[in-house]
Amino acid sequence: MDKKYIFFDLDGTLTDSYEGIINSLLYALNKLNIKPQPDSFNQVIGPPLHLTFMDTYKMSPEESDKAVGIFREYYEAKGKFENIPYEGISETLHTLYAHGKKLMIATAKPEHMAVQIADHFGLSQYLCFIAGTNNDLTDKLDDPTKRSSKSDVIKHILKTNDIKDPENAVMVGDRAYDIVSAKALGLQTIGVTYGYGTREELEEAGADYIADTPMDIIRHIIED
Repeated sequence: MDKKYIFFDLDGTLTDSYEGIINSLLYALNKLNIKPQPDSFNQVIGPPLHLTFMDTYKMSPEESDKAVGIFREYYEAKGKFENIPYEGISETLHTLYAHGKKLMIATAKPEHMAVQIADHFGLSQYLCFIAGTNNDLTDKLDDPTKRSSKSDVIKHILKTNDIKDPENAVMVGDRAYDIVSAKALGLQTIGVTYGYGTREELEEAGADYIADTPMDIIRHIIED
């Protein structure tokens, strides 16, 4: 697979953010006097938080907005750094960077947090662009600059970087949400099984390739 642009999801793909996200979730649920559902914890990581609170905890959109705000109280202060890059990720990014690939982050996490996390863990040195959601900056439903989904983020990367040939890009992610969003916009995809999604989920979503380790990403992009 000879691709120039490599888009990486963040949570579950570059970093293991389980501890910080779950601690933030528990903080929010406790504040709202809602009983946690541990069986669904893995499903929290990846999709937008608003969807998690509405789908898993049956909240209204207004209740979900409140829950997200409380979640971020903890996450902004502490949770975002209760996190660690997966073993082999730094080496993977270094190798791809050395081969002239343009590496970018495409995450449903708020963009400013993604930048802080990438900087904190030394990943930014390999990246040429970091994009995330920005719907926390505007409440206007018709705001054309609003990014509230993975599809919005990918479109933003393509437009801002003047990438007119999405077939020259590949999305690397651990959840069906990453795969489906990218394929709908013409990108090839690599699903990673070391994150929070299962091989079955990724294959059903239509992932073009499966990577069981970060080093497998290198093999698919450089050697295949």
